Amino acid sequence: MKQIILWLISFISLYFTIVWLFFVFLEEKKNLPHQKKIPFVTLTIPAYNEGKTILQTLTSLIQVNYPRNKYEIIVVNDGSTDNTPSLVRAFMNQHPQYHITFLHQKNKGKAAALNHALDRAQGTFFACVDADSTIDKEALLPMIPHFQDEKIGAVISVIKVKNMKNIYTRMQRIEYVISSFTRRLMASIQTLAMTPGVLSLYRTEVLRKIGKFSEQNMTEDFEIALRLKYHGYHILLEPKSVTYTTVPSTFSKLTQQRVRWFRGFINNHLQYRSMFFNKQYHAFGFFQLPLNVLGVLVLLTTTFILSLSMLSEAYEFSMRSILIPDYFLSHVFTFPSWKEFFLGQDLQIMLPIAIASLLGVYFFYRAHREIKEKLILFPFSIWSYFVVFPYLTAYHWFSAITQEILRMKKKW
Repeated sequence: MKQIILWLISFISLYFTIVWLFFVFLEEKKNLPHQKKIPFVTLTIPAYNEGKTILQTLTSLIQVNYPRNKYEIIVVNDGSTDNTPSLVRAFMNQHPQYHITFLHQKNKGKAAALNHALDRAQGTFFACVDADSTIDKEALLPMIPHFQDEKIGAVISVIKVKNMKNIYTRMQRIEYVISSFTRRLMASIQTLAMTPGVLSLYRTEVLRKIGKFSEQNMTEDFEIALRLKYHGYHILLEPKSVTYTTVPSTFSKLTQQRVRWFRGFINNHLQYRSMFFNKQYHAFGFFQLPLNVLGVLVLLTTTFILSLSMLSEAYEFSMRSILIPDYFLSHVFTFPSWKEFFLGQDLQIMLPIAIASLLGVYFFYRAHREIKEKLILFPFSIWSYFVVFPYLTAYHWFSAITQEILRMKKKW
C-alpha cells in the first residue's frame, strides 16, 4: 500500500512539473503600449513597531523614479509602542518637499491600517508597502501600463530576500526566487491570486467598490486577491518591478509567520470554495484552486510516509545492532556498489522521481535567470531547501491545521 501511494505521489509530482515547464515555453512576452499619462499614486505603509526598518522603507519610496508631484505616501501607525512615530515625524521634517501623511489608530491590525489609508487616499492607484521592505527605484513605473486593460485589478512585484544571515534566510531566498517565477507563469494563464504586501498596486476605485480589505482575515493580502478574482479581475506580475523584503531568520519567527499564512490559506479557500470547479473562473477554478489544495495534501502525505519509513528503518537497524554481533560496524562502514544501489531501487517509484528531479533542476535554473537573480550555488543551502524545508513546511502545516481545529486566537 505504501509503495502504491508513493508511486501515485511521484507520478503527480512529475505531471505537474511537466505542466509548469510547458507554461514556461507557452508564455508570451507582450510589449505594452507606452503610458502617455502618469497617474497619481498613493503609497501606503502600515506600521506596528517597525522602528528598526521603517526609515529604510521610507527612503526607498522617496527615491523611486516617479514624478514627485504624482504620488503621496501615507504611513499608518497601528498603535506602535516603540519609536516608530518619532522616527516617522523626524523623517517628515527632514523631507518636507514630499507629500507624506502620518495617520494614527489603536492597534487594530494591518487590514484596518490599510483601510484607514484607503479612506484618505487621493491616488488613482493604491499601493501597499510593508514597513520591513524596500522597493527598487524603478519598481513603480513599469507597473502602471498594465492597467490600460480594464480587467486588471492589481499588479504585483518580484520579491527578493535582502537579509542573507543563516540557513533559514538562504532557504527562503530560494523559495522566493521559485515563487516569483511561478507567479509569473500563473499570471500568464490568468490564475494568479496573490497580492503580497511588499509592493502590490491596486485600482483604488476597485478596492472601494468590492469592500476594501477584510479586517477579520489573518492574510488580508491573499483574501483581497481572491476577492478580485471572484469579481472577475485579473492580477499580473511585472518582472521589472523588484522589491526586497526581510524574512524571518529564526525557527520561532518563521513558524509564527508560516502558521499565520497557512491558517489564512485554509480560511480563504473555505470562504471562496464556490469558485472551485466553477466554469465562470476557467483555469483558476478548474486548475489552480484544486492544485493549491492538492499540493498541500501531497506534501503532508509524502512527509508522513517518509517519516514513518525512516523511523521504522532506524528502529530495525537499532534492534539488529543490539542483537547481532558486529552488525553495526559492518553496515556503517560498508557501502554498496553503484550496481547494488541501482538494483536495490524500485524503478516504478524512482524513475518518475528522477525525471521530476532533473526537470526541477532546469526549473530552478530558469527561475533564477528569468527574474535576473544571481545563481548562488551553496550546496548545503540547496540541499536544505529541497530536503529539509519540505519537512519544516509540513510541520508548519500540521501546526496551522491543529490551531484551526482548536480555534486558537488569530493574530496579525
